[in-house]
Amino acid sequence: MAEKIHIHRRGVLTALLAMALPLPGSATAASGSVQPRYTVRIGVVAEPDSELVGAASDAALREGVRLETVRFASVAQANAAVTAGRIEANIAQDGPSLARAGSGLLPVAHTVTYPMGLYSRTLSDLRGLPPRSVVALPAEPSAQGRALLLLQGYGLIRISSDAGLSPRTTDIVENRRGLRWRAVAEARLAAVLDNAALVALPFATASAAGLAPARDALGMEDARVPFANVLAVRARDRDAPWLTPTVRGLHSEPVKTFILARFNDSVRRPW
Repeated sequence: MAEKIHIHRRGVLTALLAMALPLPGSATAASGSVQPRYTVRIGVVAEPDSELVGAASDAALREGVRLETVRFASVAQANAAVTAGRIEANIAQDGPSLARAGSGLLPVAHTVTYPMGLYSRTLSDLRGLPPRSVVALPAEPSAQGRALLLLQGYGLIRISSDAGLSPRTTDIVENRRGLRWRAVAEARLAAVLDNAALVALPFATASAAGLAPARDALGMEDARVPFANVLAVRARDRDAPWLTPTVRGLHSEPVKTFILARFNDSVRRPW
């Protein structure tokens, strides 16, 4: 059976009633300016995530929380900073990646899905993919598994039900078109578009090549795939009073508007 990423909502849900009431001292009636009760530092690695925090800032501030973005060079550094208490949370990875990292951090809410897409220079429709075609996949195991699940979602292959979220080509139990696989380092994947019939590109790789899933891909992941990015916190902070207003900010109407206007459905909202 496919694995599921469990979002820990206990602290978020139990705080909803309390957060529905006005925060004492959170605003001054005379000026209308909000006085935040908490500052929440959120770690990011990719640029779109810092923009996401920016879009959420005003809504979170109205809930009494000031959001600050802290940039890191790697996901590992962002996780270590949360674990050490140098920042309160990060939005640096998807759920399965967080689970594999073994950091002990909890996913408490989804942010956005950066969808993997299937791209081709020669095809206009996946139904036209010829038998024995070469399909290029990311060489990195977790990204390769994600690509195979996407291919299965479009009916091109069938994967063993025991393979979970990280299948390999050896887990393919049905390949009616006799598709052939080529594993390529992610940095070189876009270049393979010139000599492979179909290429599975992660969002960041496609973006760097000037490609947008909603505009250019023949197929792309749905918003609610297990690979949506998550807000990760320490276990001790699952009931923190700043958590619910932070999630409310990240799930606010301004963020919905930002995602649609900035990415035109190439980045998707799983909430």
